[in-house]
Amino acid sequence: MVNFPSRPALVVIDVQNGFRIAPYSEMEVFPPLESVIATISTILQEFRASSLPVIHVYHDSLEDDSPLRKGCPDGYAVIPEAAAIKDEIIFVKNVNSGFIGTGLEAHLRDAKIDTLVILGLTTSHCVSTTTRMAGNLGFKVFVPRDGTAMFERSAAPGNTRRFDAETMHEVALSELHEEFATVVTAKEIIDGLKSHAV
Repeated sequence: MVNFPSRPALVVIDVQNGFRIAPYSEMEVFPPLESVIATISTILQEFRASSLPVIHVYHDSLEDDSPLRKGCPDGYAVIPEAAAIKDEIIFVKNVNSGFIGTGLEAHLRDAKIDTLVILGLTTSHCVSTTTRMAGNLGFKVFVPRDGTAMFERSAAPGNTRRFDAETMHEVALSELHEEFATVVTAKEIIDGLKSHAV
């Protein structure tokens, strides 16, 4: 169980339909994308039931061939299970970090929020970059390992290896844990929310 030091906010990163279509649909992903989406939905419902703040960050890519851009409506669209409701705040970014070019930090400071649960897509890219910045900015961050997923990836030039999705996911989490965040499970987050509400 997570012992939240203060009232936490949930930050949902890039849960958009572009990750369900090519080229991502042709790649190995870990954990399975649909199970991660279900986990994100469950955590979302728990935050809402606890009347805790929920913040959404969407990605509008500047790359012409990216499915995660407003010019590709099918890909830019938010996956319904993670869509914002009512007065939940939405920020739109063009880079990996949810803090760059958005009002996210100012919003958190104004709301006196210093504890975050960050989840979404993908583990080693926008979730990792946002988490790293949050940690550097002084926020206490928790990342549920089953609330984020990663795709397989080729090594950098000079190496012909291709890293499987599970390896990519686990390495990204290991780099975050006890350096920028605490990596936990969705169950630990949910149990912590219930305890925090008592």
